[in-house]
Amino acid sequence: MSCSIHQLSATFHLTHQCNLRCTYCYTGEKLNIPMSKATADKGIDFVFEEARKNGIEKLLIMFFGGEPLIEKALLLYIADRFIREKGDIEVNFQMSTNGTLLMPNLLDELLRRRIYISLSIDGSPEITDRQRPNAAGKGTSKAIEKAGRLLLSCNPATNVTCVITPESAPHVAESVDWIYGQGFRYITTTLDYSGAWTTDDMQQLKAAYQKLAVWYERKMKAQERFYLSSFDERIQSRTMNPLKPTERCLIGYKQFSIAPDGELYPCITFVTTEKIPEFMIGHVEHGFNEDCRDYISRASEKEKPECAGCAIKDRCSSWCACVNYMSTGSVEQASPVVCHHEKILMPIVDKVANRLWKKRSRMFVHKHYNPVYPIISHIEITA
Repeated sequence: MSCSIHQLSATFHLTHQCNLRCTYCYTGEKLNIPMSKATADKGIDFVFEEARKNGIEKLLIMFFGGEPLIEKALLLYIADRFIREKGDIEVNFQMSTNGTLLMPNLLDELLRRRIYISLSIDGSPEITDRQRPNAAGKGTSKAIEKAGRLLLSCNPATNVTCVITPESAPHVAESVDWIYGQGFRYITTTLDYSGAWTTDDMQQLKAAYQKLAVWYERKMKAQERFYLSSFDERIQSRTMNPLKPTERCLIGYKQFSIAPDGELYPCITFVTTEKIPEFMIGHVEHGFNEDCRDYISRASEKEKPECAGCAIKDRCSSWCACVNYMSTGSVEQASPVVCHHEKILMPIVDKVANRLWKKRSRMFVHKHYNPVYPIISHIEITA
């Protein structure tokens, strides 16, 4: 596949081990098999080689697990090598963590390297304790709340990722409100796409989204600055038009993952302890298997017959290979969970957006029609 890429995202999966046992985790058995320093070095060399060979201007290096902070020394080592050897390439770092291992001294080390940290919180202490217990089956909400306060004290623009499961679906509005009440202003909600969703679950989620719409509209009218992915992404698919195929993630090309053993995968979803040979697109020692990489990318970009005639197909994420695989076991088949979800959520979002537009809500217009809003908002939130 020929495509012009200016930014390349590479995710280092530092370990399969995790100190939590989230009910919806898809990564398989928690094996204590970390990435070796030798594999990390080969991975760094490989990423730089790919970047320079393809004229990449920006690198986004992401750290993932398991829980990446279990291998904090290796994480810092990788970041330091990228910083030392980046040359004229712009390098940025991101990390997703459950927060339970985050201490002030370690946070200082991460911030010194400008590693942007995203924290996983699924809602109130009751929901978090139920969905994100530790290896001993005990609740983790207190430790995660402590990490949240620590992160917000250093970066008020810290992002929270909130996973919605069939069990937590009725409480989505309360979950978002609770997270917002802790001081977070960047909230990403995502479905447990591999969950056993039923029609009743979706109806309860619909009712929760209707409550969340009231919350969203109230915040907009109060001129509050925040980002809520479930609403803002869908509003932007109207105000800024849907993503073009060339703007999508292009798995295996714009992004790829490096497993602890050095195997290359097209995206984080495919890195599990249960190896999936058909999605191994190479190894850091010998590079990409171009035939495999090209096949997966083309298969995921195919038109989905099941989406034919759908009025919102250009605005939903039926093209996402990772979501489709998690839901159906195939990158070529659109997820029925996504289909049902978008048909529930999109009309709710559009109605609240239409009301705010008709009333010319100042914050709504500023947020969704001013191209410099994200910069202004970030500055004001972090000031």
